[in-house]
Amino acid sequence: MKALLYSLLAVLALAGAAAANPTVTVTPPSGARFFPGQRFDIRVEAKGTPPFSATLNIDGETQDFTSPLSAGTPTAATDGITKPGFGGFNLRGFSSGRPGRHTVSATVTDATGSAAASATFAVQSAGPKEDGEGRTRNVIIMLGDGMGIAHRTAARLVRYGVTAGDPNDYLNMDKFPGTGLVSTHSLNSIVTDSAPGMACYTTGNHSQNGQEGVYPANVINPFYQPRIEYMAEYLHRVKGTTTGIITTADIEDATPAANAVHTGDRNLGQGIVDQYLDESENTGLRVLMGGGRRWFLPSTEVGSSRGSKNDYDGLPADLRAAWNIPGAGAIDPNRDLIADFQKAGFDYADTASNLSNAAGRSPSRLLGLFGYGNMNVALDKIAKRRNPGQSGIVDDYHAPDQPMLDEMADAALQVLSKNKKGFFLMVEGAHIDKQSHLMDAERAVGEVIEFDRAVGVAKNWADKLGNTVVIVVADHECSGFSIIGALHGGVAALQALPSDAANNDPTATPERQKVVGTYDAAGFPHYDIQPDGFPASQDIDGKLLFGYGASADRYETWLTRPQPVIDSLLPASFKTELTGKAYVKEPAERGTKGNREDANGFFIRGQAGGVTNAVHTASDIPISAYSSGSQAWRKFVGVQRNTDVFFKLMESVVPGDEE
Repeated sequence: MKALLYSLLAVLALAGAAAANPTVTVTPPSGARFFPGQRFDIRVEAKGTPPFSATLNIDGETQDFTSPLSAGTPTAATDGITKPGFGGFNLRGFSSGRPGRHTVSATVTDATGSAAASATFAVQSAGPKEDGEGRTRNVIIMLGDGMGIAHRTAARLVRYGVTAGDPNDYLNMDKFPGTGLVSTHSLNSIVTDSAPGMACYTTGNHSQNGQEGVYPANVINPFYQPRIEYMAEYLHRVKGTTTGIITTADIEDATPAANAVHTGDRNLGQGIVDQYLDESENTGLRVLMGGGRRWFLPSTEVGSSRGSKNDYDGLPADLRAAWNIPGAGAIDPNRDLIADFQKAGFDYADTASNLSNAAGRSPSRLLGLFGYGNMNVALDKIAKRRNPGQSGIVDDYHAPDQPMLDEMADAALQVLSKNKKGFFLMVEGAHIDKQSHLMDAERAVGEVIEFDRAVGVAKNWADKLGNTVVIVVADHECSGFSIIGALHGGVAALQALPSDAANNDPTATPERQKVVGTYDAAGFPHYDIQPDGFPASQDIDGKLLFGYGASADRYETWLTRPQPVIDSLLPASFKTELTGKAYVKEPAERGTKGNREDANGFFIRGQAGGVTNAVHTASDIPISAYSSGSQAWRKFVGVQRNTDVFFKLMESVVPGDEE
């Protein structure tokens, strides 16, 4: 009898499941905010059993979908781009100029029944100008990827030092009048990655980790996901501004792409770089500089990473129409993207020397690609400049003549400043993050010094041009970077210590752990700064020592690593070359395979989930602001959400007519 009862209950449960109504979601999610007139896609999506039909209204007024056009008629294909098991309906390129809260309501019917869902979004008023606030024409975002407060402190200590408890001087970013804190969460996590970490500043909206300029959706291609208009796109469309994007990373990387590229997968390098050019008239892109030459070369050329697996084609017709996209895209591994940029009027530079020559020609558009993957770090670029006749790390990376970030920023501003309607510029110091991931402290500190020199260039141009806002911010903190003390006993004594590599007994303190001077033993390190602005060496008596709260497994010597970990974004053949030259693929490999730099190191077990590298943290990060011709910097004082930064910048630029 019990068996029969259980069988009946199981049948009823299955019947109930079969008769379940569709599960409906509305995008943008509730809580989204937009600047007046900012464009975004609205999507209604249902998980259920086809055929599907749907209705949509905004604030009680019925709206037509742009795809499928006859949304009220049941269809199995819905919009033609939705994954099996889902129904999808889109209203592309919507915008509202009416401040206040708005409600999006939708109903979806499938083979099992109907279900409704709703979401609210707000259009945030631009607001009046503050007293004494002039008109802002230009926006410069200086993005120190992964840069927390300890990174800034470390760079200041190395660059300027301390006397009797007082800093001898301050970084350029330290001297900005407006200082605040920014939360760094993404749409789906307290710990963001760089894609939504950057995009929140340029769209005013949260994205999911790994996504930039889009909302999540179950579609067959990440480039089809519902879009949000970037600051660069808005300002170019409304005010005629132009755009520059500069990075020391591969140009397809998350941070640069999250200023102009819309995709649900930050790793699709070929489609990302193609979109830079294919939609450049929407963004006003005039300057693009960084690494990533591998994506611009036809697949038949040495060093190319182009192929058929990371591109896009078949962009939906309603997406193209709403966002003014001239073509549907193509799977084109043999595209010569450098040549296509040149055909579009871009001057091209692939070395520091060529960049200097290009800037002298005063071009109206500029493309610079200075490495096959990420550019090399400041420490390794400076080493080559100090010893030009010697083969160095940059030579091993097939990029012996790379510009510094401040040189790139200056060249970009020479181009962008020609536009009297204004410009948007993003400058990224990418390796602050990347070297913190790898727990390579000296290279990370060198990156902050290089980045701060670029901040100085931006500030000088702001003073020259007037009507310019410059903010210095990070997308997140990386590695739990911390200054734990200073070297006690000197470098020579450290180098003379016997090997700790085999000492894995947790009850025995490695000799190298005993050299960490804290409190009185830390003292005031003094680095010998050269005319190029960087220390002669970071391996000095009393040098700063660093720890990582979000660390991975590593060997530690407290000395500068002679070689960096192999750049993960290099072409595969280049990685093989570097492996043959005793470069290692991850920090935990240091100390193995006879690698000289950690032959005497001691092993430290990581504290976070990242086994191969230290991870991002959820810590708030500092923001510094400067403005010429206005008091716009005052907006950034205090604690704020990362999405607030977008609205504060837009409020500074959009209200008021141009002079």
